[in-house]
Amino acid sequence: MKRGRVIGRMTQLPAAVACVWMWCAPAVGQMSDTPDRQLVGEFALGGSYATGNTKRRAVDVDGQARYRAGRVEDHYKIAAELARENGRTTAKRWMLGAQSNVDIQDNLYGFGALSYEDDRFSGYAYEAEAGVGVGYRVYQSATTRLSLEVGPGYRIGALRAPVSDEKELFGRGSILFETQLSDTAKLTNDFSVAYDSDRTKIEDTLALTATLVGSLAGRASFNLRYNSNPPGLTIKKTDTVTKFALVYSF
Repeated sequence: MKRGRVIGRMTQLPAAVACVWMWCAPAVGQMSDTPDRQLVGEFALGGSYATGNTKRRAVDVDGQARYRAGRVEDHYKIAAELARENGRTTAKRWMLGAQSNVDIQDNLYGFGALSYEDDRFSGYAYEAEAGVGVGYRVYQSATTRLSLEVGPGYRIGALRAPVSDEKELFGRGSILFETQLSDTAKLTNDFSVAYDSDRTKIEDTLALTATLVGSLAGRASFNLRYNSNPPGLTIKKTDTVTKFALVYSF
């Protein structure tokens, strides 16, 4: 697919996300009443190196940030993964994501989200998604948070072989959980499921983060990705990745 066609398709996505801002306009209009500002984020770096019977090198990076301004909270995420084994590339993936939440009531919020993913071993040249919806904070305390999100979205993608385009409306739901186990340890679990006429996609990430010193922490995580109908006969339905990384928080 030519670059111009990809860019042209991507420009269709923000229009869908704009709907959530129109729907939540009364809440946005009250931002001046709550001028608080807060920026937090983290950067994680992991990798492995093996020699002997198997020569394997792998590196992965993850970055995320959250910016709160009054009733609006923006989330940004970037991730990349590269692995080579015995001279062959066995993993090559990167993604970008952004979501903006607008408080409607104390525990209820609307959101708009965009994401772009390029995974060489998924069977797709790229996939881009735009979605809107509502979220509800089921439980929130000083140490624990549990939120549910649900809403529709629109997906476009390009298959590698045979070369073709896909356009699908989908429904998506997610469960976001975080708890502080102690002063130095935190457990998180992010679960999401997306359904359209062609497939069901499930992704779940469980992570344990422990402070080492100051702003530096160690993290062990397990990620599962499932696609009920992957393109091509050689693409597996389920991928799992176990990671160990150093995390710098700011």
